[in-house]
Amino acid sequence: MRWAGRGRRLHTARAAGQVLLEVAIALPALLLVAIGLVQFAIYYHAQNVVTLAVQDGARLAAAEDRTLAEGVAHAQALLQAGLGRTAREVTVQGSDAGAAVTLQAQGRLRTVLPWVSEVSLPLAGRASVSKEQFRAGRRG
Repeated sequence: MRWAGRGRRLHTARAAGQVLLEVAIALPALLLVAIGLVQFAIYYHAQNVVTLAVQDGARLAAAEDRTLAEGVAHAQALLQAGLGRTAREVTVQGSDAGAAVTLQAQGRLRTVLPWVSEVSLPLAGRASVSKEQFRAGRRG
């Protein structure tokens, strides 16, 4: 009778040890997947901010009575508002081809993983918008 109780306790201790081992193996994998999902979401947001900033800056620069410098400054302000400190890593350049204005942005996004801080992801955006050319008195 004494041995039956002891065997049951030994079986329970083994089951608890097995559960602990399974958790120790699965938890790092789940944490890595969670961090990867967070990194993807941050990158997706940053890429959208860059794309929309150059689009809006190009639209502003192409408007009548606006300059290329105003469009570039507007794009940089949007990057600063949307990306914070990361906006310093992104450069915006513009060109005026006469009938169209083009804004281009390039930069890098650092990863959130602490042990791979040297790794960064590319950010890029380009937008080309035709200039407004309203001429009073002409009918088409």
